[in-house]
Amino acid sequence: MKLDQMSETIERVRQSSEPRIEIIKRAATAGGRLGVFASSFNPPTIAHVELIRRATEAFLLDEILALAGQTNADKLSYECSLEDRVAMMELEFANDARTSIGLSSHAFYVDIVEALRSVYPPQTDLHFIVGFDTFERVLDPEDKYTKRYHRKFSGRLEALEYLFARSSFIVAARAGTGLDSVRLHVEREPVVPSDRVLYLDFPPDLGELSATEVRNRCRAGESIKGLVPAAVEQFMNEQGLYKT
Repeated sequence: MKLDQMSETIERVRQSSEPRIEIIKRAATAGGRLGVFASSFNPPTIAHVELIRRATEAFLLDEILALAGQTNADKLSYECSLEDRVAMMELEFANDARTSIGLSSHAFYVDIVEALRSVYPPQTDLHFIVGFDTFERVLDPEDKYTKRYHRKFSGRLEALEYLFARSSFIVAARAGTGLDSVRLHVEREPVVPSDRVLYLDFPPDLGELSATEVRNRCRAGESIKGLVPAAVEQFMNEQGLYKT
């Protein structure tokens, strides 16, 4: 996408009070089974690519939407601009025919579900791809987030019912967290149907290749080779990202 078009698109997202998703790049493939990987992509890493690949193959997804947000549930600002994060996503997924790229105005999955209705058919079989720690935040056992959703709910249980009636979650366990831990969390939540929570085994060594590790290495002047795609590494070096 051209720079002026990108700026206009980002501004529409920033100014939207209603949940809104803008598509930056549309996948060449289409089909009823959509995987949505929502992340800060700060920066995009090899682990992101591998997680998407494994989820696509394991659960026969037709299309992946790599979705960047202005913020996430617990972080309102980033060291890297949204423009640069999107530019890196375009480099990362440029040759991936099954991956679309999008921007979300809202951070929470209950609001993303609502926004997706305007860009995908209503019969779309929606699968959110998340890590174990994100899945725990989605369940929100302490009810920290309900009042922050755009859509109004009486409490977290009503929000969970709404979310899992409209989507499934592919939970990738990492750093030693496994299937039993995922099952235990689901058993504690009677409003979450067990068939709506799918498990993806993700090797701990890949799980440790986090965006946080990349940023830390950049600040320390250490190599990030092998942690991000080569084109992303080149862009980061050219722009001087995460150096301070």
